[in-house]
Amino acid sequence: MFIHSAAAEGIDINGVSLAEYNEQLYLKPWQGYQDLLAISPQFNQMSHEDKLWWLIRKIEAEHLLFFYEDFKQTLQQVNDVLSEDPTSNLPSEITITINLFSGILQQKESQYTEAITTLELALTQAKQHNNLRLAIRAKQELAYTLSLTEHFENSLADLQLAYIDAFALKNDFLIATINEVYGAIYGYMNDYAKSINYYEKALASYLILGYPSYIADALNGLAATYRYWDKYELAVEHYERYRQVVTQFNNPEILFFADYGLGMTLAEQGQCARAITVIDRALALKGHDDYKAELYKRKAECLIEFSRLDEAEVAINHANTIFKMIPELVDTRWQNEVMLIAAKLAYAQDNYQKAYQLLDQYHQKNTALVLEKSSERLAKLKSNLELERQGVESALLQQRAKVLELQVNQQMQRNELQTYIIFFSVVFLLLIIVVLVLQQRSAKKINNLSVIEPLTGLFNRRYSFAYLDKLLSSSSWNKNHVAVLLVDIADLKSINNLYGEAFGDTVIKSIATITQNALRGEDVVGRIAGGEFLCILSRLGTEQEIQVSERIVENVARQDFRCNGKKVDVAVNIGIAIRNAETHDSATLYSQADEALTEAKKLATGQVFRYRRFMVHPQQDHDLPKKKL
Repeated sequence: MFIHSAAAEGIDINGVSLAEYNEQLYLKPWQGYQDLLAISPQFNQMSHEDKLWWLIRKIEAEHLLFFYEDFKQTLQQVNDVLSEDPTSNLPSEITITINLFSGILQQKESQYTEAITTLELALTQAKQHNNLRLAIRAKQELAYTLSLTEHFENSLADLQLAYIDAFALKNDFLIATINEVYGAIYGYMNDYAKSINYYEKALASYLILGYPSYIADALNGLAATYRYWDKYELAVEHYERYRQVVTQFNNPEILFFADYGLGMTLAEQGQCARAITVIDRALALKGHDDYKAELYKRKAECLIEFSRLDEAEVAINHANTIFKMIPELVDTRWQNEVMLIAAKLAYAQDNYQKAYQLLDQYHQKNTALVLEKSSERLAKLKSNLELERQGVESALLQQRAKVLELQVNQQMQRNELQTYIIFFSVVFLLLIIVVLVLQQRSAKKINNLSVIEPLTGLFNRRYSFAYLDKLLSSSSWNKNHVAVLLVDIADLKSINNLYGEAFGDTVIKSIATITQNALRGEDVVGRIAGGEFLCILSRLGTEQEIQVSERIVENVARQDFRCNGKKVDVAVNIGIAIRNAETHDSATLYSQADEALTEAKKLATGQVFRYRRFMVHPQQDHDLPKKKL
């Protein structure tokens, strides 16, 4: 899964060294694996370094072919070989790659805390040895692991930096793998349209490259996202395509993932008879424990539908046991759902009191989870609607359970029934009030912590400066060219006074769109004040940054702004500041851009000015050949 530059001396396959053999594995994983096994008799005669390269390539092939037990055993063999000569001075690439695969194995075994620690070690080592490709891979796997533990905001921030590095390398494969992780993360965040978009980008790249293992991963991701989106027909279609691709890997165990997805889809679609058959087939195969826990949950729901209540209870217990064995999944929405299914089982068993207690516990925990995630990480999740739905559902079930009890006790007098109804109505009203209070608090937290500025849809001031600080600290000034453009709408206050704030908002939104369209996809732009925008550009030259600035000025000037049919002249001024050895933080770079903006305003409207230590400089005009500043 990596692109290597080192060479394993003395051992090659068809003229290709072991260190460079990864491309053959990507294209033909099964054939490459057989070629590796064919030279295994030479293992004892190999040098210490060649043994490790052979084992690394074997691990890589087993990962691509989904041979997880073999993958785990080979990684243990790597540790055994390392212990034979612990003082050996190995190439850094071997050490980093071993740590990466160790982190990936821990991730697949749901040891998320250990995986994060190991992947962070690999990332640190890759940075120390200036191995950008392995650093990108470590960032990508780390971001995916964080998303599995619902740390979505951190994972998206890390993934954005990895994407910038991969884009700079013009490496289509690394960009595709990052797009695939974006697809997974947005799927977990319930933003299914974005998830599908990123998965399809990754799939298109993999198809061009001809990498079957990655094609299978992308198809599986698309199928799962369509399933979560309740687009069951599309989910089934992609699971079938996934099964067709993985048949070439000669690994019956990989069918676990196909059966997992198909069984989950059928259960959610309501085809419980078929779902139970497919789920049982999947449970009989080797697969990840957390995936099996999800299968047991769906199986339990289907068994409840068929009134096979004892079997449903067994399935629920299996799911509970698995979640308790994975500390990182305790008190997550995945484990909490077991309590909801147990409540359905109790209800089916006519144990209404237990059903209500379980459902009440479920909603209390789920409410806490929703508020925690929305206030800390998930600014865009619509937790308010979920809380309201849960409150109504809880109240209705409570009322229904009590009504059923009253029907069983028909000797009770009518006035007692009326008292119960009044009581339940009051409880229902109180629950609605509690939900509304929680909604107001949650909305306030989300508004305070949101990274999005609501008027323009751009990043807000807090996120923009935090991103700039992180970008500046991630590399030295002479290795990563960073510039900021400070775009200011001229005379915005006068526009608001003359034409009203509603028209002023229209101007702000239009210029935000013009500015964003003038930038590249990896550039970041945020609204940091009323009519002020901060654009963060990296890996461009000074001339290109000036051209971008002029393009923004010209596009604004060409825009036809009208208020009540009357044309309104709107212009912007731009100050440019470029990172140098003395600019270490966002505050300094912003201050320089602000000084340049001040100079631009002194000239006229629609001007661009670049910061210099001495603002009057004979080269200032030569920097901007298209405009007189």
